[in-house]
Amino acid sequence: MISILWTILKLLGILLSVLLCILLLLLLLVLFVPIRYMAFLQREADSGQAFSLKLKATWLLHFLNIRFSYPEEAYVRVRVLCFTIFRSDKEKKDPVKEKPAKDVSVERETAKESQAETDPLAAEEASPDEAATDQEVLQPEENDDAEWDFDQEEKPSCRKFFKKLFSLLKNLRYTIAQICDKIKKIVKNIKYYIEIINSGEFKKSFQLCSRQAAILFRHICPQKVKGRLLIGTGDPASTGQVLAVYGMFYPFLGNKITITADFEQRILEGELSVKGRITLFRLVRCAWIIYSNKDLRRVIKMLKREAK
Repeated sequence: MISILWTILKLLGILLSVLLCILLLLLLLVLFVPIRYMAFLQREADSGQAFSLKLKATWLLHFLNIRFSYPEEAYVRVRVLCFTIFRSDKEKKDPVKEKPAKDVSVERETAKESQAETDPLAAEEASPDEAATDQEVLQPEENDDAEWDFDQEEKPSCRKFFKKLFSLLKNLRYTIAQICDKIKKIVKNIKYYIEIINSGEFKKSFQLCSRQAAILFRHICPQKVKGRLLIGTGDPASTGQVLAVYGMFYPFLGNKITITADFEQRILEGELSVKGRITLFRLVRCAWIIYSNKDLRRVIKMLKREAK
């Protein structure tokens, strides 16, 4: 009996260890296998289209494939292996159409017609006397109280005038006092936040966040950029200015993007291709470093006025 229980426990332990290894392997794959993305933008002057765009993202040797293209296929498609699990242009099933509500007036008319056919006397009694209603003339009602009595009109007294003036000055004083209190409160808040900005905790947390943001930006930026551009504004002077701006950014762009100028005609065409990858581990690492920083937590509390 004990040997049977021991064998069952051994099998359960092996099964749990296998499941844990599978979960650990999936977690490592999600964290360390990069998501590769590609974008291709193209414009041809003779095609008649504004531009064409293709976006693609893959993960784990195309195990997960996300694709979008415009204007050829203006929808998002998500595919796992060879199976499409999502398409944004997939038609949804139309809900069951509700029967239109019958018009109440039509029902009443049909009911009256049927009643008139069966009982003509009742229809004559039920029909309104339109001739009598047309001959009625509304007589204006006399209203003796509507006449204005100038004798009974109360003359404004000096006492009421000064009373209204006093209440107006009093309300004005309260309004000015409230405005001054608000200004004092705003000035106090500004001084409080200036003290937070000048504090050492804010400077340390700002340096940390800016450093992690720069690391994340360098990681997300595409590693491969290649493009060409043919541009012409129709005016040689403005085309030369565009080339001057390109010359300013040439140390950063290098040979990745080439620009050719056309001084004779107005034209804009070219293509741009970018490729890069994103690792989820880098994102989680940057987020954890920022979240676990004590100085940043204290600054957040100070901004929320939880700690002074």
